[in-house]
Amino acid sequence: MKIESQIQVASAANRFDVYAGGAESAVFFAGERKVLSIGRIRTGKFDESLGLAEKLRRHMANDALSAAMDSENVIPFGCEYRVKRHWKLAGNIVELTDDIAADNGGRISDLTLEDITFHGQAVKVDILFAGEDTCREFAAEGMIYDGGILPVLVKVTFADGSAAEAYSGDDFWRHLCAATYAGGRAHHTIAVQDGAIVWRRQVLTVPEETEVEKRPWRFKSIFAVSGGNEMVPGGSMVTFDGCFAAAAKHRDFRSFIRKQPAGSSVAVTVSGGVFCSDGSHVSRPGKEVLHGMFGEIFDEYIWGGSAMARKGGSLVINSDIPAASGSVILKNMGRPAAELSFADMEEDFE
Repeated sequence: MKIESQIQVASAANRFDVYAGGAESAVFFAGERKVLSIGRIRTGKFDESLGLAEKLRRHMANDALSAAMDSENVIPFGCEYRVKRHWKLAGNIVELTDDIAADNGGRISDLTLEDITFHGQAVKVDILFAGEDTCREFAAEGMIYDGGILPVLVKVTFADGSAAEAYSGDDFWRHLCAATYAGGRAHHTIAVQDGAIVWRRQVLTVPEETEVEKRPWRFKSIFAVSGGNEMVPGGSMVTFDGCFAAAAKHRDFRSFIRKQPAGSSVAVTVSGGVFCSDGSHVSRPGKEVLHGMFGEIFDEYIWGGSAMARKGGSLVINSDIPAASGSVILKNMGRPAAELSFADMEEDFE
């Protein structure tokens, strides 16, 4: 069965490449300049970059405002770990869903997610840590961070004024999984290495004597680079306050979009915080479960933009979230999504 070696998705300003094999799973380019790269998963002594690629396929939405890619790789050692990725791209933003499982019934007791590398002459790094309400600013030099607290949002600003960002997805509780096991720990480092800034994400390691359940793992992450399309002022405006992960917010948002007339420009503002602990928003009513909402906003940015495009209109989503006021992800959603194309134009194979 033949699979593609890579997929290229291009917008007017940027290009996103996804690879079937190799040390990098994907790369964001601005023009021809590599800006942000996403590595491979490691579990125990095994590195996914040494594994076998079994699937890489693509899908473009009919309106060309979003694209999706799926890949599957197997590490043919030990418990034969399987890594499935789903990429969702729009508006210079990509959301990654990782699914990791041990095919032969093994336990995953040591897991490092993909290294995230920011390429270019960096001038500063802003980090929002789990549980904090403001970003901390660091100089782009040496060891920037070394610790067990989860960096929820990492933004790197380059000398030319452009920026790139990585976000730990809305499922913070999954990234904090080490705390659920006796002796479990996480270890994150953000450091300058070979002229780039590298975020290493070891989310779980437990002592050998600690019992770890047999289960698959799922983690989400979101990445973004500075956009190139111009801001378009919105016409109809509305504000949604509170956690956008709540099902009621999605219902209200979609109801609002459906009522908009043909040809209209719509501007939605989302107001609230980065963190929420209401478990009912993630199907765990009555429990405190730490989660975010950037991914939920991104979902509606894609859905709403497509719905408005069918009406000959457009959508932007602005944000009033003080803890992430400079977020590259949120700023990109303040512009209508530009059309995408599969730049390599190869035939699809599954």
